[in-house]
Amino acid sequence: MALSEFIRWRDLTCRFPGCDAPVARCDIDHTAPWPVGPTHPSNTKLYCRAHHLIKTFCPGWTDRQFPDGTVEITTPTGHTYLTEPHGAAMFPDLAHPTGDLNLPAPPAPNTDPTRAAKMPKRTQTREQDRQDRINEERRLRAELNNDLETERQYQAWLAEQYEPPPPF
Repeated sequence: MALSEFIRWRDLTCRFPGCDAPVARCDIDHTAPWPVGPTHPSNTKLYCRAHHLIKTFCPGWTDRQFPDGTVEITTPTGHTYLTEPHGAAMFPDLAHPTGDLNLPAPPAPNTDPTRAAKMPKRTQTREQDRQDRINEERRLRAELNNDLETERQYQAWLAEQYEPPPPF
């Protein structure tokens, strides 16, 4: 089983407290950022895009992961939350510890107040993106239908112009 599949089956949803975004809408996140932390089951978990961006770009959020997949999240106010992987209930073999990691000391947290300003910004809403895709698909379908109608008209014209060859 590939590492990404293992993580997706183990977690099943976003690991942020109170979030149940399905695996299809989640990113795989390193608890200890690469290159300090390895890409290993004990150092990776799923976050939906919104929570991944919060954890990465908003100061004060920290998380720690245990070998069994449990994640401890600390908020900027100091509150601590534990989340366990949902897949362990359905697939007990996925709940076994995947190994302790001897990570070097983490780098000092980035306290740059402009870090949040570096977070990607959407130019339009998801609904606008969806409507643009639908409109483009409709335009392409209309173009295809127009091409088919033009071809039908051409074939009808050819049939009208056709004169059988003389019988000799």
